[in-house]
Amino acid sequence: MRTWLVALMMALTSHAASAGDIRVMAAGSLKDAFTAIFADYAKQTGASFAPVWGPSGLLRDRLQKGEAFDIFASAALPHAQTLTGAGISGPSVLFTRNALCVVTTADGAANTGNLIDTLLKPEVRIGTSTPVSDPSGDYTWEIFHRIETRRPGAFKTLSEKAQQLIGGPTSAPAVNGRSPLLAALDEHRIDLFIYYCSGAREIVKASSKYRSVELPDELAVGPEYGLTVSLKAQPGAADFAMYLLSPQGQASLKAFGFIPVALPAEK
Repeated sequence: MRTWLVALMMALTSHAASAGDIRVMAAGSLKDAFTAIFADYAKQTGASFAPVWGPSGLLRDRLQKGEAFDIFASAALPHAQTLTGAGISGPSVLFTRNALCVVTTADGAANTGNLIDTLLKPEVRIGTSTPVSDPSGDYTWEIFHRIETRRPGAFKTLSEKAQQLIGGPTSAPAVNGRSPLLAALDEHRIDLFIYYCSGAREIVKASSKYRSVELPDELAVGPEYGLTVSLKAQPGAADFAMYLLSPQGQASLKAFGFIPVALPAEK
């Protein structure tokens, strides 16, 4: 058994029954997957949940200031580790991965081969999330830095023209489940946006108006999602954390486009 799994089990003693809802503070990119996982877990155990969704950096800040929670599921492992280091939660573990893609209109010219040139065109408008507040923005800025190593001056160009439309403390909320990024694309205020591939997949599945473009290998960054349980968590919280790391939980994450980290080897 992996050492981090042993540490999690030893540090977080739990019981089968829970007197109240398990309060899960989770990255917005996990909403669809976790909603399905909550339903599956509730059928098996009778547990109930009180989820709070949002940009991981903003959620972490709230938790550091004392907001009560049971589980924190962050789109960036370091945010979870910050709570561990502050003595607010137990061990932090990597529980899934993601990737970043570009979402554009079905007739857009961007493809994996020309993506760097397309992003750097002066007329191409880019939508992003907000760095620091939201890991999606941090990962996007990492992509811009990687482009800089190949095209000096590119980071300044890309970071200055990127429209930070989601994930910030003053960003507009989704309206009827529709992201401000999609609204900006539909209204021709941007030409493409950089997004988690799990979410891009769902957008493309829902409408033929959109297309998802994979990043070239040299730009690929690996979003790593972190999980930690409050030291003041109610009974049952750590059991659910273990469920997320179980083959069933990992398979559910995979079904929603995430990259599992703890599935048994295929025979």
